[in-house]
Amino acid sequence: MNSKALLVATGSVLLFPQVGRAADAIVAAAPEPMEYVRVCDGFGEAYFYIPGTETCLKIGGYLRVDISGGDPNGQDTFPDGGAEFPNGGGDSWFTRSRLSFRISTATDTEYGALKTYAETLFNRDNNNGGSVGLEIGTIELAGFLVGYVDTLYTDFTDDAGNGINDYYDVNYGDFHQTQIRYTYDPGNGFVAAISLEDDSDPSGSTVDDVDEGDDDYVPDIIAAVGYVTDPFKARLVGAYDSSMEEGAIKLRLDGTIGDLSVFAMGGWNTDGDRVNNYAQWDGAWAAWIGASYVLTEKATINASMNFDEGGDIEGALNIAYAVVPGFEIIPELDFRNKMDEKAGPNAEDWGGVIRFQRNF
Repeated sequence: MNSKALLVATGSVLLFPQVGRAADAIVAAAPEPMEYVRVCDGFGEAYFYIPGTETCLKIGGYLRVDISGGDPNGQDTFPDGGAEFPNGGGDSWFTRSRLSFRISTATDTEYGALKTYAETLFNRDNNNGGSVGLEIGTIELAGFLVGYVDTLYTDFTDDAGNGINDYYDVNYGDFHQTQIRYTYDPGNGFVAAISLEDDSDPSGSTVDDVDEGDDDYVPDIIAAVGYVTDPFKARLVGAYDSSMEEGAIKLRLDGTIGDLSVFAMGGWNTDGDRVNNYAQWDGAWAAWIGASYVLTEKATINASMNFDEGGDIEGALNIAYAVVPGFEIIPELDFRNKMDEKAGPNAEDWGGVIRFQRNF
């Protein structure tokens, strides 16, 4: 190639530098991967990872509608008497709509699972009264629990059966208290627990010191021990009411044979003449018995009865029917004796309630 041709070729490259790359494909930047919600099944069903963290979250609750009536359920519309309806003669319905919103979290740590649980209740009573409140709020780690929840005295031995109204006068224990609790559970059926609890606000209006302020720093003390397996359970719990310097003991036995589950529970008051936070019944002793029987895949019948030394007798009988998964209807018949003495001469001993509940 002579010098003239070389000069022309070099000029063409300098004037049109893009020509040689015109056929190259244009490559777009790859999109960043999306982080979809990941299932976290290590702590049970319905948990998922909070995006960008190693914390598992579960959201749930229920929507419930109760319709109840009868004197045992407090539906005497003229409790103070009247010319047309003397004491115990006026009856009406009571309605309640409730939303329970629950949040659970769990994270693996070097000390085991760090868990939190919170439940908030939204209530609307008789179409006009409304309330919102924290029902439960707890933190758990390495067997320790701190927060606001049912007292260990009640929580350890469970409710008095599967009735909607599982007690009236024969209360099986105090309920929500802020506390510090430790539970030892090696996984072989043996369980032991101890709890120090705030007793500043008695939950029962019949407690003897309900109107007396708490004037010391001494908490209530509860201790429990049990053997919990399938199909047999035995649980014993004792509580000390520091403000009254009295207490109570409960023993509960449970057994399951096929589709039938039964329980019996007895309580003892250290001073049968006075009602404390944990012995909220009349007299020195009380007893609770009950059973549940699975009739079909959708229907379970539940029955319970309560007694105390003061002569109180009460009971509940219901059928829990699962219409579809997550939606249950429970009609219940309730009994409470001596209503003519407790609510007026015309009060009846029978009442009832029907519950509609959607769990999610």
